[in-house]
Amino acid sequence: MNNKKDLATAMNTTSHRHSLTQLFTRHLIHASMPGLMPSAPASRRPESPGKLPAALVERLLQQEDQRGMRGHGLPIATFSAPQPAPHRAATYSYPIHIERADIDALPSAGGVYVFMGANDMPLYVGRSVNLRSRVLAHLHNHEEELLVRQTRRIEFRRTAGELGAALMEHSLVQDLQPAHNKKSRQKRCLFTLRLNLVGQPKVAQVAERDFSRAENLFGIFASERAAQEALQKLVERHALCSIATGLEESSGEGVACFGRQIRRCRGACTGEESHELHQERLMQALEDLRILPWPYEGPMGIIEQGEGWQQVHVIDHWRYLGTLDQEHQQLLPRPAASLKGFDLASYKLVIKPFLLGQLDLRPLPGLTLPSKV
Repeated sequence: MNNKKDLATAMNTTSHRHSLTQLFTRHLIHASMPGLMPSAPASRRPESPGKLPAALVERLLQQEDQRGMRGHGLPIATFSAPQPAPHRAATYSYPIHIERADIDALPSAGGVYVFMGANDMPLYVGRSVNLRSRVLAHLHNHEEELLVRQTRRIEFRRTAGELGAALMEHSLVQDLQPAHNKKSRQKRCLFTLRLNLVGQPKVAQVAERDFSRAENLFGIFASERAAQEALQKLVERHALCSIATGLEESSGEGVACFGRQIRRCRGACTGEESHELHQERLMQALEDLRILPWPYEGPMGIIEQGEGWQQVHVIDHWRYLGTLDQEHQQLLPRPAASLKGFDLASYKLVIKPFLLGQLDLRPLPGLTLPSKV
């Protein structure tokens, strides 16, 4: 149907008596003040005239321009799209309540920072290779508005490198328990793989402090199920026998395991591979998971240097105890729970560069260990 006729019908008029602009104006007046315009009888009134589509309105106005029919003192309709609510970033203001001296003191160097709230409550601990840039990014991030609003001052401590920053950040999160850092559950008992008397790897529960002392432990797992799944994947990856490794019970001598039936086992169960060769391959596969016991008599210092800064990170039984440098000649006191035996996070941070020979390790005779708080 012709659009002009539709428009005329909707406004109870005929198209040949009025210009399109007049028709459109009448429609707007009728929509906003229906009492001022005559209405069509119910029999002639369309059931639901609805609103004119924006594309139709634009096309009608263009036609009026082409015919020279716009003007004559008639109002011209204008349209404005609804404006979205201002984004939070547009209304964010700089946190003037934080001590300016703390911000000005931030260096463009690596280290660890702590956001402190009212009554010196720790709110957030972080690390960065550029302390100033990272902290300012926090302060200008509208998504961290709650953290910034609660912050009263900012502390920082420089580090000579990324290893020291990672160790220090972990220890501060562990000791201070800041409100805005992700909470990590402290597991006192973990699971590992340990060889039994016949050389089969079995899942065993071990106290966390024992990982730095016990021999022949392979892998650290949060649950028994995780350890069992890791063993299963290791057997499949290295084409080991699930019967010889104890994952599957044998139904008789020389009976093939499931892996052999689908050609994923080299035949230790059927005698096609000798027990000695299979055991050798098993130990090679487990070697990547081996937990290295602490190989020293006492604490050792990891020397780290960078940007004219030298620090000594003190490690004992794979637990980070603190850092010594030109500003800190003694280890700071720490909670008693932070000074006990093996620490999984410290171990993960240190073990790879240790095995690669990348650490400058030195004994620390006469070192006074940190006191407990």
